Amino acid sequence: GKPNVGKSSLMNLLLQEERAIVSPVAGTTREAVNEKITFYQQDLLLTDTPGIRRKRKIDETLETMMVKSAFRAVEDADVVLLLIDSSEHAIADQELKLAFYVFEHYKSLIILFNKDDLSDDSIKKDMDFSLSVYKYFLKKVPQMHISCKNGKNIGRVLPLVKQVHERANQKFNDDDLTMLFKEALRHKPLYHNQAVLGIKRVKQIAVDPITIVIV
Repeated sequence: GKPNVGKSSLMNLLLQEERAIVSPVAGTTREAVNEKITFYQQDLLLTDTPGIRRKRKIDETLETMMVKSAFRAVEDADVVLLLIDSSEHAIADQELKLAFYVFEHYKSLIILFNKDDLSDDSIKKDMDFSLSVYKYFLKKVPQMHISCKNGKNIGRVLPLVKQVHERANQKFNDDDLTMLFKEALRHKPLYHNQAVLGIKRVKQIAVDPITIVIV
């Protein structure tokens, strides 16, 4: 996320220790910080990344390295948590670009709206209006409102991460997939050069991201 949205605070709350430095000064986290945690007998590696500013505001060599560190962390991740300051009135273009960067690298995405304790009804209404423009893809992304200050929903973050990761690693029966696609085409046929497209077989060949071959 952007600087000062609560990434380090969330990291500390999930670890239940002061591992990452928290400061009201934006840019305190200079490089990606990794820490292991065990959740439901599974080992997880949590990474706290530096804040990412708009490109035109990046004019220092150090900050450029910080942004590269954050991008590398996304590329190495299985599930990415995008933190957004819910006390702002609208989602920023930079945050949308970060979401698309995650998609481009085929990573699972969860959007967390932090600082919910600072968001009143008027701010929430403005934010909802801002998000409605992008509902065509945001409606498919798991979202949660949290507060690192008062602990709201912090205990639900890792269970959601586990759920999203399991969904990305689902394995489907090829016969069931074939039947599903054939039934869908029966209700809504697809055409190419006025010829009806048919399906012989559907096969899943990979997970995370789930990849399907249609023949």
